[in-house]
Amino acid sequence: MGAISDLFGLIAKGGIIMFPIFLCSIIALAIVIERAIFFKKYIVDIDGFLKPVLDLIKEGHADKVLEQCQKSPNPLGRIIEAGLGEKDIPRWKLEEKLTLAGQEEINSLEKNIRGLEVIATISPLMGLLGTVIGMVQAFNKVAEFEGQVDPSLLAGGIWEALLTTAAGLSVAIPTVIMLHYFDRKKEKLAFALNKYGQQFIYSMDIKFYPISRNSS
Repeated sequence: MGAISDLFGLIAKGGIIMFPIFLCSIIALAIVIERAIFFKKYIVDIDGFLKPVLDLIKEGHADKVLEQCQKSPNPLGRIIEAGLGEKDIPRWKLEEKLTLAGQEEINSLEKNIRGLEVIATISPLMGLLGTVIGMVQAFNKVAEFEGQVDPSLLAGGIWEALLTTAAGLSVAIPTVIMLHYFDRKKEKLAFALNKYGQQFIYSMDIKFYPISRNSS
């Protein structure tokens, strides 16, 4: 309880700008937790899933591939499922369907990450704004007293004003770190989905597409 009261004491000393900064920290923490849980559930053994799928395609069992995708739901499975039963259409149409399915998966990877970008950008700016407001108020007191103000009182006002800058940076720095972490995960997963999706198309191409239809 003492730590919590000290925290709210600092927020109160920093002025009204501290409250939106504190709100940004809560939102950023919620997004980080949500994304961490999402990626933990999302990341699967794609190699282990794809190999039996490709074997089934080589054997001509597209229906069993569908069962495999439904039994082991994962991002690659959902993309492959979008192309199953489409072996009678030209390859470019299959690629189009898989591209759309892949884009939906990438969109799910990007969910809420934009919020972290906004918080990482505005938190230090709000901190700077709070400091500027505090400094204006502090020097306004000097003007009111015609320079005959207690130096300790002026120093205390400046110290409180700088709290907002420290708070804004304290929110922005870990937010930027987590933003880059999630961006890197998103890029790796997007690359993997594209790579394995192309392997699926290649296997379907060999097994089901007459050469004469590939450019139809």
